[in-house]
Amino acid sequence: MKGDDVLHESSETPRGRTSRGRSRRHRWLADIVLGLVLAVVVVLASGAGIVAGAVRGMPSLTSFMAQPVAQTTLLYDRNGRLIGQVHGATDRLVVTSAQIPAALKQATVAIEDKRFYHHHGIDFISVARAALADLRAGHVVQGGSTITEQYVKNAYLGSEGGLQRKIREAVLAWQLEDRWNKDQILTAYLNTVYYGSGTYGVEAAAETFFHKHVWQLDLPECALLAGLPRTPSGYSPVSYPEDALARRNLVLQQMQRQGYLTAPKAAAAEATKLAVFDRPPQPVKGPAAYFVEYVTEQLVKRYGLQTTFEGGLRVTTSLDLRLQRDAIKALQSTLPPGPAGALVSIDPASGYVRAMVATTDFAKTKFNLAWQAHRPLGSAMKPFALLAAVERGADPATTYYTSQPLHLYLGPGANPPYWDVSTFSNTYAGRINLVQATWQSDNTVYAQLALDLGAHSIVRTAHRMGITSHLAPYPSIVLGTEAVTPLEVADAYATFASEGVRHPPLAIEKVVFPGGRTEVTNSRGVRVAPAGATYVVDQVLEGNTRYGTAAAMPYYYAGVAAGKTGTTTNSADAWFCGFDPRLATAIWMGYPQGEVAMPGVQGATYCVPAWGKYYALVFGDQRIADFRRPAVLPRWVPWTGSHSVASPLPSPSATPAPTPSPSMTAMRTPTPAPTPSVTAPPSPLGAPR
Repeated sequence: MKGDDVLHESSETPRGRTSRGRSRRHRWLADIVLGLVLAVVVVLASGAGIVAGAVRGMPSLTSFMAQPVAQTTLLYDRNGRLIGQVHGATDRLVVTSAQIPAALKQATVAIEDKRFYHHHGIDFISVARAALADLRAGHVVQGGSTITEQYVKNAYLGSEGGLQRKIREAVLAWQLEDRWNKDQILTAYLNTVYYGSGTYGVEAAAETFFHKHVWQLDLPECALLAGLPRTPSGYSPVSYPEDALARRNLVLQQMQRQGYLTAPKAAAAEATKLAVFDRPPQPVKGPAAYFVEYVTEQLVKRYGLQTTFEGGLRVTTSLDLRLQRDAIKALQSTLPPGPAGALVSIDPASGYVRAMVATTDFAKTKFNLAWQAHRPLGSAMKPFALLAAVERGADPATTYYTSQPLHLYLGPGANPPYWDVSTFSNTYAGRINLVQATWQSDNTVYAQLALDLGAHSIVRTAHRMGITSHLAPYPSIVLGTEAVTPLEVADAYATFASEGVRHPPLAIEKVVFPGGRTEVTNSRGVRVAPAGATYVVDQVLEGNTRYGTAAAMPYYYAGVAAGKTGTTTNSADAWFCGFDPRLATAIWMGYPQGEVAMPGVQGATYCVPAWGKYYALVFGDQRIADFRRPAVLPRWVPWTGSHSVASPLPSPSATPAPTPSPSMTAMRTPTPAPTPSVTAPPSPLGAPR
């Protein structure tokens, strides 16, 4: 014992005695400070309203409430089916209280604020305990913020720091408790708190870590999420799974201690393995990926980047997801390996885009062939020239040209001065009318018509109908040498279907903002061509799907169909653009890089079958009404084009030259039905002439 005493005494140097004395004084000062803190707490507890009133310049809770938090924008098809999500750095999806599992609420309260249901926004016991711990440690080691205070900080105060922020936080929390009940506060907190990996709110966190909605979470998953807000990066189940597992089990233990769980249930949950995904689901995925990107561009133009990516919009788009899937199926079952395809469908009555498909892989390329790819239109440009002629009084059934090889002089100043034109097949029909020339897609006849009309007239007509790309006013425009997009072509052909009333393409039907404000997109059609003139062209194009280059159509679709094929030089691009009174659709086929030859391919080879299959899927056995005959039809005048020839007499209704059935070269595509044999095709107006 004595030795021990000596050893003890020898070890205590004057310096040691000085350190011990200082330590005692620190503890004594800490106790005094604690007493002062407790006194302040008592004052606060008895007069929080006085404190709030004494804080000069303090904004009211109402003014803070006007500041929105970043929320993810959701996009739906026209029938309410989710097709995509759009968000920036913050991924937050607000859910209701009823959608949040009780276990998640209980777990959050158990680990974050166990006296949540007993305080008025400020937990004075926790404040005192945290202050004492901080003083003893010499730095901040504990936080005393309640769930209410954390919500106020997250939603209203942001990154503001210091004592002033703590005072604001406490006062506003007190005010909030006067206005909201506990469940409202807890729900708001769970919708705003950060869970790591760029996710804010429980719904975004559930989708990120578990690829499911929050209401689908089980008890262990709820406990895992509840443990993340304290240190989201440190408890990340992806980066630090062992720490996350320990934290989850601590939450379960706290739930048991506080009476939310029985011991067996807590033990069973603790025994559950940690199962999370290492990356969130793709925000844009599925069959509408390209369309979602297109709509996002439209939203940005209308509302700006911040509102689009952080505004929490609920957007009802024009897309019909069923039609979208039908379009994908039709293209994939028809196109051969190698070339890509694009399809756009538009409702003629409204301009709403019902389908937008590109067969390229969205994960590999974001370039949207249906909207961004400009490709030469080929002979699908000819209906615009036909319409221009009809509007001038040319009767397609009685206006004749000579189908023959051409070496046309374009006049002084032209470069080159001559234009050589031949048919695609190098066969010529001689004297034929515009109906036959359209069905046979005769380049030489339409070249002469272009010279008689003037290139500017064709360009103006195409632009009126819906083509928006720049078109150079050269005579060759009639053969589709200028580049356009499938979207604008579908829109222009929809104008044929709507009796000459053009509706600009629309992708957004309705936008609902978080506060409930709603904006509906109104469709305003503008008449750009006489109903009688478009009806005449519709009749010619309907005949083309029975007697012309698209004569294989009945093999795939027996309903009402009108349209025109198009093929460009070296078969680098193939088109079929068609419509009925209810839907207009443009299909393009080619290589994404452009100008790659597809030997043996024409617009009739793959695009016509794909279009027919698509319409068969969309309409099935429905009886679609034929094009409505308007009350006023065009008044015909003698056509005096310098390149036209007099119509044969006495009959103006000539038998069309034989048109070969389009060949099918790919093994994946069924052989089309043979071209129907006719001796006297009907008049475009549906009446004898």
